[in-house]
Amino acid sequence: AIPAAFIAAGSVGVLIERTIVRFLYGRPLETLLATFGVSLVLQQAVRSVFSANNRPVVIPSWMSGTLRINEVFSLTYNRLYIVLLTMLVFGVLIAVLGRTRVGLEIRAVSQNRLMARALGVRSQWVDAMTFGLGSGIAGVAGVALSLIGNVGPNLGQAYIIDSFMVVVFGGVGNIWGTLIGGMSLGIITKTLEPFAGAVLGKILVLVAVILFMQLRPRGLFPQTGRAAEDV
Repeated sequence: AIPAAFIAAGSVGVLIERTIVRFLYGRPLETLLATFGVSLVLQQAVRSVFSANNRPVVIPSWMSGTLRINEVFSLTYNRLYIVLLTMLVFGVLIAVLGRTRVGLEIRAVSQNRLMARALGVRSQWVDAMTFGLGSGIAGVAGVALSLIGNVGPNLGQAYIIDSFMVVVFGGVGNIWGTLIGGMSLGIITKTLEPFAGAVLGKILVLVAVILFMQLRPRGLFPQTGRAAEDV
């Protein structure tokens, strides 16, 4: 399911970039609204094809069970495997961006598009591949979420706000910031939930992130160099 999800979601991402997003570069608000509209269309398409009912996902036996640390603290194996999958995807992404020609071109275009194009980099191809890579990783995340949640048209809605908070908190354009920001917010949220409840815990985290952004509007790890000039 993981490679199939990556290929399917990545292909859809490339199609969306080539037909919609490419015409909205430089207009972030319009891009956000357009992609949100596309998400509504995709959700309705899923309802029309597969119905609105949730689909059952059978967890393999070796991923079932609980790792008990002590009498009050235990971890389910499926969530531990999700953490391992996340670290694996993160490592592969770091390797692709840092050790391949595609990664070099992605970094070059993101830092200085005009100079990259002057050196022969096909920026439009790089844009499509970058959007496809991000969409493919989102597809892999969907496979992981199928182990802990209901699989249906609204599977990803519960994670949209958390995703934005992680990116903004960690620093836009910084992969390590995304990892550290996601782990930090996740640990803080789960620490607050037993005392404040799930809803109030998320509200407190959101308020804390807003206050933090007033002090560091570029996040924990802001971009440096030419790439930071346009942020």
